[in-house]
Amino acid sequence: MDYRLDLLSEDEFEKLVNSLCNEVLGAGVVSFAKGRDGGKDGRFQGTANNFPSKASSWNGKFVIQAKHTSSIEASCSDKSFHGNKTSVVNEEIEKIKALIKDNEIDNYILFTNRKLSGGAEQSIRAHIQQETGLGNVHIIGTETITEYLKTHKQILKRFGLENFVLPLDFYNDDIKDLILVFTKNAKKITNLSLPTGNPIPYAKKKKKNKINNLDKHYYARIRQHSLEYFSQIDDFLSDPINSEYAIAYDNFATDLGSMIEIRRNDFDNFKEVFGFLNKKIFDDHKAELSKHRGLIWVFLHHMYFNCHIGRKK
Repeated sequence: MDYRLDLLSEDEFEKLVNSLCNEVLGAGVVSFAKGRDGGKDGRFQGTANNFPSKASSWNGKFVIQAKHTSSIEASCSDKSFHGNKTSVVNEEIEKIKALIKDNEIDNYILFTNRKLSGGAEQSIRAHIQQETGLGNVHIIGTETITEYLKTHKQILKRFGLENFVLPLDFYNDDIKDLILVFTKNAKKITNLSLPTGNPIPYAKKKKKNKINNLDKHYYARIRQHSLEYFSQIDDFLSDPINSEYAIAYDNFATDLGSMIEIRRNDFDNFKEVFGFLNKKIFDDHKAELSKHRGLIWVFLHHMYFNCHIGRKK
């Protein structure tokens, strides 16, 4: 999962880091205003709740430093971060030395939204320890921050990161083309009464909704706003003249169903799955689908209703 931390500003990333530290260190984390931070964006004094682990929590004076980059590909192995005299890490080392001299630090934690391999973490940590003499040093990259955010979802929502989430990717030109062709053939529905036909008994739908954690209120919206189009979609796809689009629908539904299953645990409920899929398809094809955005929901709901996506058992 990628929460696109690169899309945050430096200030937002610092606040995010301190919010996470409030959870893993303790509620006494103090944040500093933007400016010359002297090597610290936050501080904490005492015994950590569970850092680096519950079994052996650090204690004393903690200094928290956040280093943000707007590059999605940035790595802690980049020379500009660690590997030359003017690197970010070497600049921080000089600040740490000053903090040690002023007796302001026992533990140092550097957060970054860069990718961090195990080898790079060990190398950077050892370099800081060797140059400063500070024993308790920890480097936290985007992978660990992501795990923290999965655990503390209130922070995820506070910073709007659910809007940036990229838990899965998929090819969606097929569904875009299908929607555009369908709009030329579909009869506009003005009667909001529900059709009597229901290819799958409602009792089984209730079971499917429970399995997929889709609440009854959202399912009621499917029935009210999308179900009336389903017979038209079925007629369109079953017409031999539209076999090309029927194949495209089947390919898209199969791929999408598999991708959702692979990353299903990244979503709390199926409403979030629908929301993510709709946003991605629309964002990828705004120009073509701006006048037909409602049909994205309809086709996604059709796939769910007919068990092309979502678990059945």
